[in-house]
Amino acid sequence: MNGAFESLAQRLVKEHWDFYPTAGSRIGRHEYDGQLPDLSPHRITRRVEELRRGLAQLSGLSGGSGNGSDPEDRLTRRLLDLFLRRELFNLEEMRPLENNPMRQVGYLNVGGYVKRDYAPLVDRLRAATQAMEQIPDFLQVIDAALTAELSRPVLEMSIESYRGMARFYRVDLDQSGSDVGDAETLAGFDQARERAAKALDAFAVKLEERLGRLPEGVEGDFAIGSQLYSDMLAYGEGVNVPLRDIIALGQANMERNLERLAEATEAIGPGRSIRDIVGEIGRNHPDADALIPETRAMLEDIRQSLLDHDIISLPSEDRCQVIETPTYMRYAFAAMDSPGSLETQATESYYYVTPVEETWTATQAEEWLTNFNYDTLRIISIHEVYPGHFVHHLHSSYGKPLPLVNRVASSYAFTEGWAHYTEEMMLETEYARGQAALQVTQLLEALVRNCRYLCALGMHTQGMTLEEATQFFIDNAYMEELPARREALRGTFDPGYLNYTLGKLMILKLRDDYRREKGAAYSLRGFHDELLSYGAPPLPLLREVMLADPGDGPL
Repeated sequence: MNGAFESLAQRLVKEHWDFYPTAGSRIGRHEYDGQLPDLSPHRITRRVEELRRGLAQLSGLSGGSGNGSDPEDRLTRRLLDLFLRRELFNLEEMRPLENNPMRQVGYLNVGGYVKRDYAPLVDRLRAATQAMEQIPDFLQVIDAALTAELSRPVLEMSIESYRGMARFYRVDLDQSGSDVGDAETLAGFDQARERAAKALDAFAVKLEERLGRLPEGVEGDFAIGSQLYSDMLAYGEGVNVPLRDIIALGQANMERNLERLAEATEAIGPGRSIRDIVGEIGRNHPDADALIPETRAMLEDIRQSLLDHDIISLPSEDRCQVIETPTYMRYAFAAMDSPGSLETQATESYYYVTPVEETWTATQAEEWLTNFNYDTLRIISIHEVYPGHFVHHLHSSYGKPLPLVNRVASSYAFTEGWAHYTEEMMLETEYARGQAALQVTQLLEALVRNCRYLCALGMHTQGMTLEEATQFFIDNAYMEELPARREALRGTFDPGYLNYTLGKLMILKLRDDYRREKGAAYSLRGFHDELLSYGAPPLPLLREVMLADPGDGPL
């Protein structure tokens, strides 16, 4: 990589962090702590000008943005080009400030200051205080930017999210500074929490007023349309494939998974219904007080299998810490929390597992634990830890040194596609031989992602309603109505949640092509190690590095 490109890349990434300081802070550049982005019209206009200037300068370098002799250099150049174009597309075309308040709530999460011990607690609380003090003005800018007619589903989810953030400030952060030993800092932190919470409540009221103005029974239009959807895939994932072909591919994959599920459940209980088999699997779970220790033991078993079956290299002896999910994140069953790719102090990784609440009845506790049956817990742990997100983090942190651009610019489809791919891949190895219930569980997880894929495309490009999407999850992923509706609601404000399956399918295609080119020299571990050695770039770009002949495209 020549010096001119490296200098330009450093400057363009810094400009990105200057505009999105929360991204800089979370990746490990703590000089950006305590700052929220300025999303005012004037600042956005300046940012658009910066992006256009950066793209022109990148194109003007010797060799242009995508040329050069070294394939890895070409990948990094094209990755930076796409990274800038994606941001420009979001600001100028998708325009979430005008139509999707769900996209802004993440900027307000100060949980990282509390949970990651990268500096003395007093300094982290001061940074959190500084960020929360900016929230009233930030929300005024967001409110003024909402010029579009918002749909009922997006409004409902936004109201829930902003009220949830207010509760997070008031309740979940209440004891965060109890050990700080600095009364003045703690008082300022508590005052900022309450002021921010009140501002969030007021903003939620304004959203409720918008909701009240919608005619009864009218859902409103949340669809982004076919052109924006195609452009979202092109700029976000480097995928330039007609939507009809993407839909056909997803439909075929879902139908195959439904067939495989029927075969797997028939093998377990001939003549019994799929729901009956799933219920039986759910009843085999750890006791409440054994959930965390049994998860720790399970992780060691899965980790050892990666070595025993030569599935992937583990470039570090690091282990993630299995702990109870923090209270403000307990909407999720489990989650992986790895440090930012540039973090040098708080380098621990946490695997959060959400426990049974002490206030629950025995019936509620049993219902919760069925979601942590041994087979589902194993599939979730494969996705989140071994060899999913945590192993991806290990390769990025301890593997081949990566250029800054590769650390900063990540693909939704690569990141979630890799974790989802590992679920299916592990079922193909000796690790899962003879474990029919594990196969059923993996297929159910795959069908949820199949439904996300097809409902995202359906709702945003084919006129599918929220109710139709809810029923689609019920019919094809064997979900109950409430979780099915929650899944469908997510698709109204996150049209990209097809990327779990889209990424998995692109990785499977790349693996097939890679195996064909390597012939007798192919190994599963070799493929996985090379795949993870570039960070998390869009998979179509990766084909041009890993394959001598990229062939007919990523799908």
